[in-house]
Amino acid sequence: MMYKSIIYGFSMLLALSSCEEVNMLQLGETVDLVLSSDVVGKSIVLSEDIAEEPFGAFTWTPADFGYPSASPEYILQMDFEGNDFKNAITLINTLDLRFENTNAMFNQKLITLGAVPGVASNLEFKLTGKLHEEVYAVGNVLTANITPYKIVPVFPKLYVTGDHNTWGFNDESAIFSVKDNAIYEGYIYLREDGLIKFSQQPNWDNPNAIIGDLDESGTSGVLQIGNWGGNNIVASQAAGVYKFMVNLNNQSYSQLLVNWAVTGDFNSWAMADMVYDITTGLWSLTVDMTAGGFKFIANQDWGKVYGDDEMDGVLDKGSDGNNIIIQEGGNYTITMDLSDALYTYSIVKNN
Repeated sequence: MMYKSIIYGFSMLLALSSCEEVNMLQLGETVDLVLSSDVVGKSIVLSEDIAEEPFGAFTWTPADFGYPSASPEYILQMDFEGNDFKNAITLINTLDLRFENTNAMFNQKLITLGAVPGVASNLEFKLTGKLHEEVYAVGNVLTANITPYKIVPVFPKLYVTGDHNTWGFNDESAIFSVKDNAIYEGYIYLREDGLIKFSQQPNWDNPNAIIGDLDESGTSGVLQIGNWGGNNIVASQAAGVYKFMVNLNNQSYSQLLVNWAVTGDFNSWAMADMVYDITTGLWSLTVDMTAGGFKFIANQDWGKVYGDDEMDGVLDKGSDGNNIIIQEGGNYTITMDLSDALYTYSIVKNN
């Protein structure tokens, strides 16, 4: 398949980057790359016994953008068949023309994508060669049938180091990318005007792993990745629990001071405030409840609600059909734990 490519540049093609004044240059034909793999058309059953063995390799022809000095980044993605890569997970970003990893790595990616252990899924693989957001080549789509095995998923994390943990690194102070898409979320307790940075590894060994704020204010919402992370990020309000969203794709972050409450049939969907314990890192509430449903709500904002889709103790984004159910009235202690990648809760009946 052949596509015309439009490449932005200065009056001469010096770089593919944003600039105030650009000229549109029409180069030759762009030849899309060809993706190949020995997994095509196979039914593959993964297991712990072969976890460290290599999964089938993916190779591809170089993308041709019409001039020899082009050096594109290649992005290999995977999604369920028929989903048109709407929820695709990235397997690798690379400048190479080959990718190979272990069965364990592919199994982890499948579980993160949402594949069910022990159940075969039809998967599609797609490769994109990119010079610029608007200058790219797309390869053919490959398919395979893969059955994953059950594991305890390990989610990518960013360590949060700062005043709250004396600028150390520990698993208790981290935020996670549950979808493995370089977008991280989590809750961290900070002091008033507390300072933090993020890190892609649990130490100070690599300055390029440290992430901070591009601006001296420490509250700009724009990340600096590398070079020791630039400026410290500043807790913008009082001491308390902050929800952080960090997007490494567009180098942005947000922070929000949160207070949680329980709302439900027992209080006519009013607000019963929860209490945060700095020592345990848990939110809790002891309250008399009637039979019926309830949810957790942050900052009295109905757009920030958690329920439970499967009634399995793991919190999900609130919806009309996922109230948490109390079967009989009584006095209950409700606890919420937002310290790990998957948010959980417990309900204990006191009498």
